[in-house]
Amino acid sequence: MFKKNLQALKDSGPLQSFSRFEIFQKQRQKTQSKLRLAFFCNGVVVVVSAGLYLTLASHNNRTQMTTVGQTANGQAMALTTDARNAIVLDAQTGQILGQKGADQQIGVASQSKMLTAYAILQGIKNKKYTWDSMVEITPQSDWSKKDNNTFAHLEITAGEKLPVKELFAAMFTSSANDAAFALADFAKNPQESQQAALTRWAKALKLTGSKWYNAAGQVNSDAGAYQVANVDPNAENTASVRQLAVLAYQDLAGDSDLKTYYQKQGLVYHPSESVNKIKLTEGAKFDQEVKGKLTNPKNLTFEGLKTGSTPASGGALTSLIKDQNGHEYIAVVSGAGNYTDQVRRYQDSVDVVNEVLDHFQSVTFKSQSQPAGAKKVKNSNLVGGQQKLVIAEDRTYWVAKGQKSLGYQWPKRLKDKVYQQGQVVKTVSPRLKAQYLDLVPTKNHQLTLINQGQAKVGRWWQKAYHWLMFW
Repeated sequence: MFKKNLQALKDSGPLQSFSRFEIFQKQRQKTQSKLRLAFFCNGVVVVVSAGLYLTLASHNNRTQMTTVGQTANGQAMALTTDARNAIVLDAQTGQILGQKGADQQIGVASQSKMLTAYAILQGIKNKKYTWDSMVEITPQSDWSKKDNNTFAHLEITAGEKLPVKELFAAMFTSSANDAAFALADFAKNPQESQQAALTRWAKALKLTGSKWYNAAGQVNSDAGAYQVANVDPNAENTASVRQLAVLAYQDLAGDSDLKTYYQKQGLVYHPSESVNKIKLTEGAKFDQEVKGKLTNPKNLTFEGLKTGSTPASGGALTSLIKDQNGHEYIAVVSGAGNYTDQVRRYQDSVDVVNEVLDHFQSVTFKSQSQPAGAKKVKNSNLVGGQQKLVIAEDRTYWVAKGQKSLGYQWPKRLKDKVYQQGQVVKTVSPRLKAQYLDLVPTKNHQLTLINQGQAKVGRWWQKAYHWLMFW
């Protein structure tokens, strides 16, 4: 065996001899190589770990929302009223609470004046004129010789001028046809027919399928100078009760004074500077002839809007109604008895609001408070890394009775640098299955969140610390 090993060494070539220094150098090189590899591996681990940490920090510092509580049912109920068509909604949020035949096109008669009112309000909003702008009564809009019992009008004649505000009020408080004609002519484009203007305004509100012939809602043959040629003499303005609710909502949004019109017993107007006239209002007629005949167990209060009836459609009313808790509702009924019945339309309006109140319960989020279960919101941009949000204004929602609570969205983390007290930070939604009226701004049925107090923006190192550590 020894001889074999010796022979193998001889066959492998001459033996190399190394000094101690050379051996040390070789060992040192091997050690350095291992150290470099270790440093490289550790560097890779550090870089990868830092990257993962920063990625995770970035992910966790994004704007985050959470949900609190359960989803509740607030779907509109099917109304059982005897009225052929009806709709009830919350006048603030536009939440539809009950409906029946809400999309059927029907004759709307004098309720048409709400479309002219919308046009006037848009003109004021766009600063084309003001409430004090003077409107001249034209020969076409002069209805002074008409029978006032059949065609409601003011005692004004061609050439006289009245402020926009007085004619606007006359449409609602006295259903004055001449006021509606004069205001529509005032608001429309100079070369545009009144019918074309009405159609354009209705299109802006997406009142699809509705038809418009004159601003006062008269049957075509009774419209006088505003009769549309080559159209059936019996043609009349039509819309659905849902579309009438859209008009009412938009008008109320543009002029809160509409809520006070049923309090007025007389309409005072001024055909000239030296002449004052007064006309009995629909609110006064309601108090004298209708109110005492109503069955009204919940003591609902009528605040305004507009009557309108035709022989074919029957009694009709678009009303703003307030309950004893201060909640307001827009109720529209049509086909409420005979068109000459002054009581039935009001009774059916009371009945449909009572019906939804028997079906729903209200859930109100109070202003300057946090809903139950809400927590402080994390925000790395602020000193302390937190901000406290509260609800900006009262918001009421309706849920079917028997449900315990209404959930909502709530921010868990924000990145905004919104720090002033009372400043709007975010809007969130309730967890509610509900339908809202068309064209109602989304913010009107959301919860607006504001800073409860003055927050302070952090220094760069505080922001960095919160960003890196506050999750």
